[in-house]
Amino acid sequence: MEATEKPTGAAVTEGLKLCQLGQEVSVPAGARIVNQGEDPEFFYVIQSGRVRVFRETVDRIQTNLTELNAGAYFGEVALVTGQPRSASVEALEDATLIKVSKEEFDRLLDQNPQLARHIIQQLASWLVAGDQRLETEVVHQVKLRQLSWFDYVLMLGLSLVLSLVVNIYNDNRIPLIHGWGDKNLIPEIALNQAEEMYQKKQAIFVDARKSAFFSQQHIKDATNLPVILFDLMYPMFQFMVEQEGKDKTLVVYGGTFSRRMDIDLARMLKHKGVKNVVVLKDYAAWPKVFPLQEKKAGAPGSLPLGFAGFLEWLPLSIFLFMLIPRIRRSPYLSVFCRVLLAAIFISFALSKIMRPAVFALNVVDYNLTPAWGVNLWSLALPWGELVVGLFLLLGIRTRAAATLIAAMNVIFIVGLVNAILHNMPINCGCVGEVGEPVNWWKVMKNTGMLIMCIQIFLYDRFMVLDRGGFILRDRKI
Repeated sequence: MEATEKPTGAAVTEGLKLCQLGQEVSVPAGARIVNQGEDPEFFYVIQSGRVRVFRETVDRIQTNLTELNAGAYFGEVALVTGQPRSASVEALEDATLIKVSKEEFDRLLDQNPQLARHIIQQLASWLVAGDQRLETEVVHQVKLRQLSWFDYVLMLGLSLVLSLVVNIYNDNRIPLIHGWGDKNLIPEIALNQAEEMYQKKQAIFVDARKSAFFSQQHIKDATNLPVILFDLMYPMFQFMVEQEGKDKTLVVYGGTFSRRMDIDLARMLKHKGVKNVVVLKDYAAWPKVFPLQEKKAGAPGSLPLGFAGFLEWLPLSIFLFMLIPRIRRSPYLSVFCRVLLAAIFISFALSKIMRPAVFALNVVDYNLTPAWGVNLWSLALPWGELVVGLFLLLGIRTRAAATLIAAMNVIFIVGLVNAILHNMPINCGCVGEVGEPVNWWKVMKNTGMLIMCIQIFLYDRFMVLDRGGFILRDRKI
């Protein structure tokens, strides 16, 4: 620290005999008197006015140390130690100073042992006070940066409670576990039995998947009856079955990990009065046994994501910002990342919350979620996006919120890469029924969001509600 307050200007002036030393200078309000890091040349005594002493980091974050009034002096520490200035001094109002050169200051100390002792005592008190402030700030920063289980329980618990309550009163509600407690079990058929029936033409094979998957690869001579288009396509399907023969068994297959499509279709057919319906037991093995019809998958239908889709391109710019150290560490960049991520995730959440059944079918498309987890995931995830997005936007528990957003992005990136590597003809499902095609650009967008979460985790400290209260920037030391 470069300065401290003294009792009175008169006492200082008399003790230092400044009438014989230095020169009087006038400083306007806002003028910088001393710059942090510069070589020391002068010692200053304030005759009138008020100044502030502060430190400043490379990214322009200022920490106020003290304010000095008439009678105080500053600049003696650097002259005594010979080190560069440890702080800057700026006039808060028009001030009059006595400016003493280093040579005059050294001569004054030699001739005035009382002043030398006073400076040594003041330096010692600064060291003690500095240690105490450092300890206080370290404790605060540790507590601020600690991630508490309470933060995650708060956000995840709130998301789960909201999803369950809203689902109860939602006209489009879905069961927590699809098919749980259903007594109308669908009989299964082993793969070798199904192959034998196929060879003898004793069965009609029905593919329950979406049309894009069916077009890409299906059992030869099988027919497609997607679950999502059942009511529309069933009359034509019924006519085809009557032409083929009512006595034939309908073997439903789908191949999804959750068994969602094939079991749902078999239940719908049973509800329509079809008796001979079975599902293929070895749901993923049929491409290795049956003759196939294949063709290159075409681009699935897509729907522009609107304003949220435009915002999704902005995270790509984060790669450029992260190359510049000063911007990379900026708390203002954290605010930009928080607002952008909040807008994206809140927009996507609102499009899915009221239609969980539609979102569940998009979850099934990725072929990564077991049957018991599809509905739970489809209910909880949109509410999680909304809650965490609001926490980020409002500056509440931002580090914990950023880690949850990052976890969502990691899961989505894994799903995207898996879909790309397996050439799945699907859309992202960001807005319900459809969305943007799954491609590497989509992976890059979510990687940009992941980097934004890391930036928030490391540098967010502007307009944040932490355990010590609401702070607009750095807490004053």
